[in-house]
Amino acid sequence: MRPHASPVNRANASGFTLIELLVGLALMGMAASMLLAVLRMAGLIALHERMRASGLDEVIAAQRTLRIGIERLRPVARLDTARPVIEFRGNEAMLNYIAPPPDRHAPQALQRFRLIRTATGDLVLYAASTRKSRIDPRGYDLTGWTPTTLLRDTASLSISYRGVPITGGERAWLNRWWDRTSPPELIRIRVEFAAGDRRQWPDLLIRPHVATTTCFVDQVTGGCGAEQ
Repeated sequence: MRPHASPVNRANASGFTLIELLVGLALMGMAASMLLAVLRMAGLIALHERMRASGLDEVIAAQRTLRIGIERLRPVARLDTARPVIEFRGNEAMLNYIAPPPDRHAPQALQRFRLIRTATGDLVLYAASTRKSRIDPRGYDLTGWTPTTLLRDTASLSISYRGVPITGGERAWLNRWWDRTSPPELIRIRVEFAAGDRRQWPDLLIRPHVATTTCFVDQVTGGCGAEQ
């Protein structure tokens, strides 16, 4: 005949079983968390691959580059005109503006930027320091400018400007903003791709974060030396 288990032995056995159960639950929870993390990572990788395959990642990068620059544009005053106008010119196919550089190596030196679409379909943002004297700042000669290709194989580029027409009237979307006293309220950039191209460009709307004052470029630092 087997000896009966004492109450103490039964309690010890029950306690040991409870500990085992808790440890098992903890291990199962850790395993579930690790599995969830792996699945989440796999989902992110798959999403990234789909974005890369569709070209969405390069579209996002291009829009981000343009937004950062145009939001920070500076209303630099031109000194070669009879009336006060700023260094900003844009039409449907080209946009010229002045803004700080995207990097932080020279935070005070302003740069000229020019956005165009080339004959081969590349969307290119050109840049040149305002301290460069041997460049064509407003024409079509790009000698001395540094190009950055944002997108390749585009079908069209269309730029519009929201504001009051130069002749007066209600605010509207205009296809030209040229030699004005202030930048437009909004800038809309549209890019289209050829039929069959999987890339899509959502309308890019940018509001320049500029003050009402104009600035004068300091020829030494390249930054805004004075404002009025």
